[in-house]
Amino acid sequence: MTLNQILKDLGLDVLLSEGDLKNGGSIGFDIKNANGTFRAEIDIACSALIDLSAIVLESQKSGYVDLHDLDEDRQPRKLYIDASEEKRNLLRDELYKFSRDPLAYELAELVPADEMRELAEKAKMIADELAPLS
Repeated sequence: MTLNQILKDLGLDVLLSEGDLKNGGSIGFDIKNANGTFRAEIDIACSALIDLSAIVLESQKSGYVDLHDLDEDRQPRKLYIDASEEKRNLLRDELYKFSRDPLAYELAELVPADEMRELAEKAKMIADELAPLS
């Protein structure tokens, strides 16, 4: 699976191009089952972007992410996200923006300031490690 496709499927590509992550931004994806198709919404785009960036980083470093490591209720399954240098740079830039001013994001209305600063530190660490492939 490619990062580019994930960004499109979630609607993050539009939010990133519009620079709308500070305002929360609602993103989501369609889920198909026997009863039809429904939309799963993710209310806080910047939080989803940080999580996605961590998965991309782990894919880059280890070659895959085991879904069981992310959620113990899931069966072990290896996942790899193929991310071009351009898309990794996009993630890195957005993570740096967030890390510089986390309290400016809508997420700060729901999360205490000290936790937002901790999240900003994690975002910066991920951004620092999202290096070009050699």
